[in-house]
Amino acid sequence: MRNSIDIDTQRHVYWLIKNASHVHKWSWEDRKTWLECVNCLTGCLTPSLFNQIFPIKKDYNGQKWGIKDYFSTKNYIEEEIGWDERINNHTSGLEFLFDYWNDDVRYAAVEAMHLISNIHQRQTGESLMEKFARDNGIQLYVSDQDGNIEPYNPNSKLTEE
Repeated sequence: MRNSIDIDTQRHVYWLIKNASHVHKWSWEDRKTWLECVNCLTGCLTPSLFNQIFPIKKDYNGQKWGIKDYFSTKNYIEEEIGWDERINNHTSGLEFLFDYWNDDVRYAAVEAMHLISNIHQRQTGESLMEKFARDNGIQLYVSDQDGNIEPYNPNSKLTEE
């Protein structure tokens, strides 16, 4: 049975996830607040309550292609959290979003990861992708509008002409 707090939390989570496409237009502080609110408020819900506002997408062939689908999301919830347990009792709200199969949720998760990368870049001077490449000895490349490809230099200044 939902109580008024659960209903209000569902409304807020719905608004936060549906407005993920506008987050990049907001101020830096508002974007960080959005990320914190998504993490915290999603974690306050149970998977059952979350599923009421963002149903799991009905794709059933994920195992064939090695991607998430309805069954993998259901199994994740049943094995890791439980349908009626608060998400933040077992994982963070953001981690839950990363493992949930729904188009709106996936878009919000990508926006959240982009913002996490930006936070990391402001703190360390390199994005998560740059760090991953450096840690694994992978050379990154850049291409210009003419299709010329050259090795990426993290110390170079990228400019638009």
